[in-house]
Amino acid sequence: MIFLAVMPQEIIRNQLHRNEKLQLMSSKNHPAIDVTLVCGRRPELLSQTLQSFQQMVFRHFRIGGVYVNIDPFGGDEIDHEKCRSLVLGYFPNAAISEPETASFGRAVKVLWSQVRSPLVLHLEDDWLALESITPDRVFPLFKGRTRAVKLVTKELRWNGRDEIRRRTEKVKLLGLTIWKRKISSFGTSPAFFSGDFARRCSSLLMDDLDPEKQQRSHINPPLMNFTSRYECRVLPGVAQPEIIRDIGRKWRDERGISKITERGRSTWSGRRTTE
Repeated sequence: MIFLAVMPQEIIRNQLHRNEKLQLMSSKNHPAIDVTLVCGRRPELLSQTLQSFQQMVFRHFRIGGVYVNIDPFGGDEIDHEKCRSLVLGYFPNAAISEPETASFGRAVKVLWSQVRSPLVLHLEDDWLALESITPDRVFPLFKGRTRAVKLVTKELRWNGRDEIRRRTEKVKLLGLTIWKRKISSFGTSPAFFSGDFARRCSSLLMDDLDPEKQQRSHINPPLMNFTSRYECRVLPGVAQPEIIRDIGRKWRDERGISKITERGRSTWSGRRTTE
């Protein structure tokens, strides 16, 4: 059984008050948001992502800090430089991390530790924005215990009804489920996060494990205990449920690249994944 730490009431009141202030913001009166971007050496994907989000998202917000991690994944040094140039073309003052080895967990941990704004838009390099996303659609969703607003994708398998994203966690013994419960599900696909929430998650993330898989009790209990106190809402599209589209899956399939996860660690199999 997992015991959740009790948060001091003053901390809870302060966090709820910050959320109430976010709700009052409009497209003409809102704080700047930070942007975090996890990417590899895939300029052909990154260029599409940045172009679509500039057209549909970035231009509607005041942008504060921009933090980018370029991992040595998917291409060569020339591709790396192309990605760097693409980022600086849109955000000349972006802080760019360029590690010598690829690590998804470390990338997220480092990026989220740097954010300073009340709200953060977390992105990956292989998504397209399908319609306009504006402050008046995002800020009002940060109410109560909401700490994230997930952008709906086809892969999310949203049922069209639930406003809160949850998953079922099960405990099994000899193959039989002996206990289960519904808990919040955050993940690391594109979403808006509370800055405080992202920084706290960063302090709890283990950089050698997949950041999404860590949000399970048997992988990283302290992280799961923290995130389970809060809620993750969803933001669907107007014309269709999906508001963003994955373009990385086709890229991987064309190259025979697949993701293998074992005990919280994810690796990529196939050709041309690293130098």
